[in-house]
Amino acid sequence: MPPLFSRFKKLTLTLSLAASFSLIAASAHSMTSDNELPDLGASALGTLSIEKERRLGHIIYDQLRGQTAILQDPLIIEYLNDLGNKLVAKSEDVNFPFTFFGVNNNQINAFAFYGGFIGVHTGLIAKADNESQLASVLAHEIAHVTQRHLARGKEAANNRAPLTLAGIVGSILLAAINPQLVMASMMATSAGTQQAMINYTRGNEQEADNIGMNILANAGYDPYASAEFFAKLQEQIRYKADIPAFLITHPLPESRVTDARLRAMQFEKKFYADSLEFMLVKARINARYVRSEYDKIKDLTNLIDKSSGNKKFALQYELLLRLVDDEQFDKAFELWESLVKVAPNNLYLLDTYSDLAIAAKKPELALEALSKAYKIKPNNYVVTMNYANVALEAKMPDRAIELLEYYLLNKPRDLLATQMLVDAYKDSKNMAKYNITKGELFALMARYNEAITFLDRALAMLGKNDNAEINRIQALKYQYRERQQYIKDIKGTI
Repeated sequence: MPPLFSRFKKLTLTLSLAASFSLIAASAHSMTSDNELPDLGASALGTLSIEKERRLGHIIYDQLRGQTAILQDPLIIEYLNDLGNKLVAKSEDVNFPFTFFGVNNNQINAFAFYGGFIGVHTGLIAKADNESQLASVLAHEIAHVTQRHLARGKEAANNRAPLTLAGIVGSILLAAINPQLVMASMMATSAGTQQAMINYTRGNEQEADNIGMNILANAGYDPYASAEFFAKLQEQIRYKADIPAFLITHPLPESRVTDARLRAMQFEKKFYADSLEFMLVKARINARYVRSEYDKIKDLTNLIDKSSGNKKFALQYELLLRLVDDEQFDKAFELWESLVKVAPNNLYLLDTYSDLAIAAKKPELALEALSKAYKIKPNNYVVTMNYANVALEAKMPDRAIELLEYYLLNKPRDLLATQMLVDAYKDSKNMAKYNITKGELFALMARYNEAITFLDRALAMLGKNDNAEINRIQALKYQYRERQQYIKDIKGTI
């Protein structure tokens, strides 16, 4: 079994497909949390209800999860949701829980869609000068959702031409993979309507800017960061031919930058320190996703020597990751030991220690540390995923199964945990459970034909004494076929 990073990177790459127009035209699939399919036919032609918007968000997220490079990195997922929900807590008109997720893409971009789903490109985090700049983009996207700009845009677009489910999913899918293709898609199809879904009006942008800045300030971040971020994007336009991805869906006239600066002046100008978590996530992305300008370990070491405090710690963490990935294990163990003395309970260091122990073929070294951490933080995402992964590498699949099954009771839609449970059942030679869980994994990505195939394999392995499990599998097959048929029957509009 690979280190956890290698495992979720492999899973991400497996799910990542090229953005083709045949993919855009493919049917959208659904697996909503309450196992019900949203009514998106002719009866939904009016204003999109809160419940329908949330369910439509699940449809789109499942589609994206099976077709784009959505990150399955526990540390980045936890950070984005902690930061995002801190901002949501200071927002008004919040109608449903928000879900924040990362997309492995080097472009500066973030995007929101129905139901409180917000995607953040790794390039945005890597190139944000500070945490407030990153928070300003998230606050802006939160405002788009709370003000229901997409839902209002849907209604306006329907007054011109019907919006199809496949068209909406396709446009958002393009925005996630390659925003530059969005314009081509709009011009090549009846996409004046699609443009209404992706390209916000100036009025919506102004409203999101105003509300977003208030969210930002109320959550304890620098309101001047919005104007700083806009200025950063303007610099890119000035010196590069390519338009930054964020500006394709969020136009940036000069007046918008000026307005942001004027609005910020109502707030006190003061210093805002970045959190250590932001610095560590940025270091992680630099080391493992986008590669910072300090590509050589020697250059990074020189920068560390000139730094102090949290900045130095984060740079040392980035160096640690690079040493692990470059298989310089002795130096990595030495650096890890010095860092853990400074921060003995840091989950970023615990995660890297797990990767290091596995990469060095010494998984048993991490078992004790993970066991202790699990007692302190049972069912914590980072701890549980690392503990289960190390248990698998240490030839302890039953322990991994115990950890993962318990975790999935509370988080049944977690892709990485489900994938690891598939591996654990395979290692334990429980092929019936392996096939059932493999089917559930494909269902999480709305790939129902493959899901049903694996469920059928499981049925062939069960006997007369497995009635409860047989009944459960038959129920799952019925649900998956029902969803498939429902999607095929959608010929109307949203």
